[in-house]
Amino acid sequence: RISCDSATTSNSNQSFNNNNIDKNDNDRNNNDKNNSNGINSGSNHSESKPTITRKHANIKQALRSGITTVDQAKNYIEFKTALRKLCEDATRAPYPQVKSPFRNAEVVELEERHGYGFALRHALLHCINTPYVCVIQHDRTFMRPAPVAEVVDAMRNDPTEKIKYVGMSMKSNLMYYDIFGGKYGKKAIDELRSMILRPESLCIGGGVYGPNGSSSRHMTADSKKVRQNLESLVETYRGSMQHITYKEWLQSVGRSTTAGDSGGRCGNVHQNCHQLSLTPTLFWYDNTHIVQTSHYRDFVFDPKHKMVARGGFVEDKLSPAMIRNVERFGLREGHGRFGCYLLDDHSGMFFTGHLDGGGYLTADEKDKIQKSIKAKKES
Repeated sequence: RISCDSATTSNSNQSFNNNNIDKNDNDRNNNDKNNSNGINSGSNHSESKPTITRKHANIKQALRSGITTVDQAKNYIEFKTALRKLCEDATRAPYPQVKSPFRNAEVVELEERHGYGFALRHALLHCINTPYVCVIQHDRTFMRPAPVAEVVDAMRNDPTEKIKYVGMSMKSNLMYYDIFGGKYGKKAIDELRSMILRPESLCIGGGVYGPNGSSSRHMTADSKKVRQNLESLVETYRGSMQHITYKEWLQSVGRSTTAGDSGGRCGNVHQNCHQLSLTPTLFWYDNTHIVQTSHYRDFVFDPKHKMVARGGFVEDKLSPAMIRNVERFGLREGHGRFGCYLLDDHSGMFFTGHLDGGGYLTADEKDKIQKSIKAKKES
């Protein structure tokens, strides 16, 4: 189901649902419409020109605060109409002749602005009936094949129920182990190392994951700059403590890092098996993640905890709450209440990316976009 202000969820017969989450009502859908006629997206649209404060003079900040222009509001209505038709057409199309990620998806339009966090809460409370859910923000995409089913199996087969949330890595948290060590020091990082999980369900064969896995080869580069960025990232990863810690674990269990013998406890010893890792994190990333539905409903969105604010993101208040728990109860116990982990297949490649792609634009490409925006303003 797709909530506009809003959450997008796709129901299926699997044990998890794909939830494409639209972070804000109008955010990023119409950024090229930089008009100063501010109106509140939660009210009736008007052609008048109300005064806007300095706080909302920045168009991106205005959108995140629920303030939009007349043109942006019209564009957003058109966007929702087109999205609804896309879902309906995909569902009516004969299957499996026609395959679409929007098949069996439904648009759920909320009556007022909720913001990302409360829109997600609405979807989880009223639209989901599976024990696990995959949350995907509207501007995030999988960059390569990811072991979603295997992650769900690892969560389901976890006897201690430690694993409540598994985040798909992105470029900024690919080397989270190093980020954590830089913040909290040696004593904390030693304890974190002992908390890394390597479930048997994530010992995956077929040469799909790992340094030479086929999954990472799906990440194609459309330009020389993108290819150089990816190659540089892999080299940086190989020298990181995130990767060095994994190699040390391989040595401790008598495995090598060469292709075809890359660690793990696969039942079939003749299978090309690679062991993926789950690194504990003290940050609840709103980026693509798989989570226990009950954990969201009964803990994250429990009103008594007040860990999510209307109009805000889940990670904004939940992550500081996690830090406070760790400060009070210690790393292992404080983290255990939240059960957050990041998935790493040790290839040096991230699983998810941002659809904007601004960071990979060349100077000429950025200049062209700026000139186009300026021309629209002047016209």
